[in-house]
Amino acid sequence: MEFINTYVKGLDERIEGGIPKGSVILISGPTGSMKSSFSFYIAYNYLKDKKEGNVVYISLEQSRESLINQMVNLGMDIDKLPKNCEFNIFDWGLVRKIVKDAGKHEKVNWLDTIINPVKEFAKNKKLDFVILDSLNALYAISNLENPRNQLFFLFEAMRELGATTLAISETTYNSMQFGTYDVEGFLADSIIHLSMERIGRTLGRYISIIKIRGVKHSTDYYPLLVDKKGFRIISH
Repeated sequence: MEFINTYVKGLDERIEGGIPKGSVILISGPTGSMKSSFSFYIAYNYLKDKKEGNVVYISLEQSRESLINQMVNLGMDIDKLPKNCEFNIFDWGLVRKIVKDAGKHEKVNWLDTIINPVKEFAKNKKLDFVILDSLNALYAISNLENPRNQLFFLFEAMRELGATTLAISETTYNSMQFGTYDVEGFLADSIIHLSMERIGRTLGRYISIIKIRGVKHSTDYYPLLVDKKGFRIISH
């Protein structure tokens, strides 16, 4: 099994060197836990480290401009990546608005509409990372009559891309359910949980590796610090 670093200082050595390459990883947590930034951080630093590769970031809500500005503020400027690196942002929020304004929103099979362009991209270029941000936004626009079955095929389609997929799932605070339908965690190969806890008058961020198939790892929650130097954990 080949592993990819999370580039979170102090975390990789606690999970046998990183996350399995080519797997589907659920990045779960409440609003404000930095799920998008964390996912972006892993893929961005992978390209920076390898000096080549391709990433597709599927943004279903946040605009491309807003996402780029947010990441630049965290020290991640995709324009400064090595020349053999491509960090592609598919801005589906704009497409959703166009479709809605045209009155055709209900007629669109959004699961296929979103994943098919990524499949086409993967035919021409080897994909290293796919980030789906987020499953909840996809649920909001899709008519999932049989969630367990439809999500099974979605996860399989992502797995068949051959890339390492980070699927973002928003949960409620203090919830140990990692997806809206409680099936996402079974379908994913790994689960990384980002949580938040009130400490006095502030909210502290924490991270835990809930599961990685075939890998022994700690399930402890570690305090997570984020600044322009990157992501790092505090451990004893």
